[in-house]
Amino acid sequence: MAKFDCGMSHKLGLRTTVVRFLAVAMLSVLTGNAAFAEETGTLAGRVVFKGKPPVAEKLDLNKDIAICSKTHPVDEALLVNAKDGGLANVVVWLELAKGQELPEVAVPAERKPAAEVVMTNKNCRFEPHIAVLTTKQTLVLGNDDPVAHNTLANLFYNTPFNEAIGTGATIKKKLAKEERRPAQVSCPIHAWMKGWVVVKDHSYVAVSDSHGRFQIRDLPPGEWTFQFWQEQAGYLSKMDLKSGTVEDKKGIYKLTIKPGANNLGEISVDASLFE
Repeated sequence: MAKFDCGMSHKLGLRTTVVRFLAVAMLSVLTGNAAFAEETGTLAGRVVFKGKPPVAEKLDLNKDIAICSKTHPVDEALLVNAKDGGLANVVVWLELAKGQELPEVAVPAERKPAAEVVMTNKNCRFEPHIAVLTTKQTLVLGNDDPVAHNTLANLFYNTPFNEAIGTGATIKKKLAKEERRPAQVSCPIHAWMKGWVVVKDHSYVAVSDSHGRFQIRDLPPGEWTFQFWQEQAGYLSKMDLKSGTVEDKKGIYKLTIKPGANNLGEISVDASLFE
């Protein structure tokens, strides 16, 4: 009769338990990633200017000309890509109704908002032209130019400010209240300098790039309201999408976000909106 080795049996049992634990853990990670992909949606699209693309003109300089003329800034109020008609600097954001709340979703660590958002005076313009931040982030205003600048922020819900920023200096501002629409920033020293800050309670905001493309990730599924705004036109009151024409004086577009990709394709806006 073979002898039963209790010690060996215990070791085998422990090893089997460890293997099972690791297998379950790995399955949990894989399932978790799959669940994340299934439970959130991405909204994407490309805004296109319908008409002859305007040419961005050089701005009139009246101060520190020797410095600012080296990279002569242009009017950024209406930037259209001459090759593909893409409209830059269209701001798209999720607009919540009064009392409406967003459900929490799992967001990968690499896509969580940074603690600070930087907007720099560079080449006698604001970089970026439009800064986007949440009420939990800090706005850092800097100056990379060899001349002094002022930053005047025409905020409505937060306290407006007008502060000097010397070469290489920075100032930090906490904007704890949501701004209903983009707020203009300017430099009283250099009258041509204009930019914008977008302050929301959430991070579901995008700014179209030089080809008109935008993307908002990690959206919770459901029916949501989005608003479209552009510096010169204001709210985009008429947009032609593949699903039809959307007309609303506040640029509102209601959309059901499904898990995964939600691609609006090309969104055409007529030149008449910018006149």
